Amino acid sequence: MTRRFAIAELAGTLVNHAKSTGAVSGAVLGIVCAAAAVTGCTRARTGLAQYFPLKPGMAWTFRFTGSTGAAGELTTTNQPPREVLGFTAVPQKNDGGDKAYTEFYADDGSGIRHVAIDENEGLQSRLSDNSYVIKLPIAAGTSWQEIDRTFDGTVYDATTRIESVNDNVSVPAGTFSGCIRIRSTGEASAAKGSARAPAKAAGLRLVAEDDDVSVEDYYWLAPGVGPVKATHQESRGEGPMAQSLGFTLELEHLKR
Repeated sequence: MTRRFAIAELAGTLVNHAKSTGAVSGAVLGIVCAAAAVTGCTRARTGLAQYFPLKPGMAWTFRFTGSTGAAGELTTTNQPPREVLGFTAVPQKNDGGDKAYTEFYADDGSGIRHVAIDENEGLQSRLSDNSYVIKLPIAAGTSWQEIDRTFDGTVYDATTRIESVNDNVSVPAGTFSGCIRIRSTGEASAAKGSARAPAKAAGLRLVAEDDDVSVEDYYWLAPGVGPVKATHQESRGEGPMAQSLGFTLELEHLKR
């Protein structure tokens, strides 16, 4: 899930920063967010956009805690839609950590897909990743294959699956019911080969350089709210030399 929805990219930068510097990195944001007005919401017969709202002006602020000791707040804000790579996509501007950037999402009729990213170095397509936040039908057991990326840019094949459509989730913003729980797992290794990423994509590592890498993500989407919680865990190597990095995101504020 590192890249499953945009705010997780910022979490990755904080984890890496704390790992490399040994410092606790807190995001200082000049953003005023209203307290979440929705608690105890119930699941309704609703569409994809109810679980990942694309309404311009909506903003989510998350509490971030990393396994390295990094902590802080991260915010993502929907911008007005624009045409991108043949899709009418909603840009999501992300602030916090060491950088700001924008990702683009669109409802393509089968799901909410990740269209592109702009890290202030020009637009980069993500269409070949076949990456979705959520796909139809909205039911336990729905699954899909996609490409994702680890903290250091290693790309890997991921299997993503809706595990539940009726979880209760408690976070600082409140308690949300009728939530969808999605799990994504994947691995990369020199022995098992690379992900199906385009070889011409600059700056991507197609396999783990030294150790096998395994990744496990969970995230929860509440109806009418969107993402309320996410966890990410990466493990490298085996036995006593194995290393693990991860983070948790929990919704603090929602601006409608």
